[in-house]
Amino acid sequence: MYGAYGRLAVSWGNSFHLAKEAIEKSVNEHQQKQNSRIVNHVPRLVDLAAERLGNLSAENSNSLDDIPPVILGLHIWKWHKVSYPAFRCGLQSLFSDPDLKDGEGPGPSKDIDEWILLNEKWLRDGRAEWQQHGLVTLNDADSVFPNSTATLSGRTITRPDGSLPGFEILCGAREPSITIQPSVDAFKRTFEHMSDGLLKNLNWSNVFVAGGIVLGTLLSVDTADGQLHRDPRWSSSDIDVYIYGLSPTEANEKVGHIFDTFCANLPPGSQTLVVRNCSTITFYAQYPLRRIQIVLKLVESPKTVLLNFDLDICAMGWDGATLWMLPRTARALEVGCNVFTMGLIHGHYLSDRRASTQERLFKYADKGYGIRILPSYISSLATVDLDIASIAAEQRKWTTTRAPEVRVLLDLMPPRVGYRASRCLTGFRVFMRCAILWELVHRGTITLGGGGNVWAGTDYHQDAMTTYDDTPSPPYKWDKDFDVLKFEQALHWSNAMDISNWISTDTGRRLEPYGVVDERDSSELDKYQRTVCANSVDDLFSDEKTPKPANVVNRKRKQSTTRKEEEELMEKDLMLQVLLPCKFADYANDVVSQAQAQAGLPQTQLLTPVTSDLDQLEDTDRAEGLFLWRIGKELMWQQLHRGVDEVFEMLYAFRRVNEHLRVAYAQESRFRAELARREVYDEFDAFARWVENRSLLTRDIRRDPDSDGSGRFMDDFFGYLDGGD
Repeated sequence: MYGAYGRLAVSWGNSFHLAKEAIEKSVNEHQQKQNSRIVNHVPRLVDLAAERLGNLSAENSNSLDDIPPVILGLHIWKWHKVSYPAFRCGLQSLFSDPDLKDGEGPGPSKDIDEWILLNEKWLRDGRAEWQQHGLVTLNDADSVFPNSTATLSGRTITRPDGSLPGFEILCGAREPSITIQPSVDAFKRTFEHMSDGLLKNLNWSNVFVAGGIVLGTLLSVDTADGQLHRDPRWSSSDIDVYIYGLSPTEANEKVGHIFDTFCANLPPGSQTLVVRNCSTITFYAQYPLRRIQIVLKLVESPKTVLLNFDLDICAMGWDGATLWMLPRTARALEVGCNVFTMGLIHGHYLSDRRASTQERLFKYADKGYGIRILPSYISSLATVDLDIASIAAEQRKWTTTRAPEVRVLLDLMPPRVGYRASRCLTGFRVFMRCAILWELVHRGTITLGGGGNVWAGTDYHQDAMTTYDDTPSPPYKWDKDFDVLKFEQALHWSNAMDISNWISTDTGRRLEPYGVVDERDSSELDKYQRTVCANSVDDLFSDEKTPKPANVVNRKRKQSTTRKEEEELMEKDLMLQVLLPCKFADYANDVVSQAQAQAGLPQTQLLTPVTSDLDQLEDTDRAEGLFLWRIGKELMWQQLHRGVDEVFEMLYAFRRVNEHLRVAYAQESRFRAELARREVYDEFDAFARWVENRSLLTRDIRRDPDSDGSGRFMDDFFGYLDGGD
């Protein structure tokens, strides 16, 4: 059926009601969860004992002597509401007690990592102050690293021999031992060196640096002659900054203070660029000075930051005075691997723990931290007749029989397909194929010729259509040839190319009623900006428009001579295009307007129709409209309001459905599939689904006909993986 202007009529069916119900359901569930954390209750005696044990620190852990070993042996594995240092002290006392009879001690079937998973549920309980709620510091090192020796220059942790129980993946680069900083003072001195002194004299209140740069600092111990050392594995790491406990206005002021500190510590005459996308603000100067990346999430506390990390080894942070880490992070340092949970696959930025990406998994595997699937996950597959070892063996056979065909592998992982940024994590089989290729590269059997991670953009990735990375297209390298002005031009050009490429997919003329005929005459969509940039934070947050770069203006002038002069000015807000039911736009605007009023923020319109003729926007649940989604300097902060976060997530879903306009059919069913991505399954049931998953894009390794002995992943066909064939 065709509607006005001869275009294919697109109906969203019941999508408006589905989206509205999903938002309200998620908001209600979130509120119930928050309320459950503050419900008063009368604790049981055993819980009181556990809380007492949990409050012990490394300094007073000898109080464990008051608990009879037999009682401690019976209960310690059940006490998940205790601090990790106290738990490890308890285990040490049990293992060393000669009076325990068989069956009274910890037992070989017990697993420290299984205990940590249950303990983390307690850590997420918001009823206690974060500093005293089970996190680990360097002062706890004797307790949490029992197989370690400390000197004035460093603490050496000796890892267990052989594999741990369960199933290990990507662990070929694990080191038998590591050496970490011996004290907070040593860490602080090295952090200033690792961060190029860019945060010197920073007011650390409400500021928390977390992630790779903190891990790199911990592992960069001084040389034998006492000289500061910088571990080359973290040579390109950003300084990831989180702001906690502030309002959007206060957080923006703190961003300005961090930028002022950054500039004050740069060499005289340095050029700077501040880049904002949907999830970060990043400060650039000259290569190789560190980039400072501020994550746009208003978190409650540093503990909240750490709990949201995908990989165990990354969940550590520095507040200017103390190094904090999760128990699972201390354990990852001790054994050299990250524990697998389905949060790595299905996690979400609004959930307790965000998902990882294939890039991050392989990057940290290169640094010596692979993945371990715990025994409980393996045994859970018995109920669905799946054998993970057999499946892995089939994939090893498939991969190793094809790998000798090439000498140089151009791509280790399957390329992104649409918005599925982590294609190799879609199922266990494809993940194993990529992991085995990684093993072959690590052993030198084949060579990886892709060039490594050298892009100017950061790696805080999510789905492509949520634009959670600021890498321009084509990518602009972060190396000795990096130039601030050229990078700024590349970002603006990337914005122009993004919207042009999207419009070029409109073979069904869906955009024609909105004045968008083709990519050369895109009318209001010229305002599209996936990234915005300026030379300072003040300029970035300014309400004044600035001229478009000459390369973008000249391109538009060649395409059309009807541009108004004011259209060559651009705003500082992000502006994203989105096709969606008109009714949902009204609903989303109302939710955001109410949230702004509650927070005392200025009122702005979230979604603006891309048409001057409002009569074209039919007043039905199914009618479609094209809108510009404005993300300003207050609404850019995630977790300002749960309703706003859920509205944003729904808008990302609508964008993903229309990533390619040539696919204009079955809008409602495709939108339902988007909603299903956030369905919550039982952990073991979700794991079984992931291991069993066969409905994938089969990949093959083919020789590149234009080169000598090199190869890359090539599309074979869409269908079902059939094991080793």
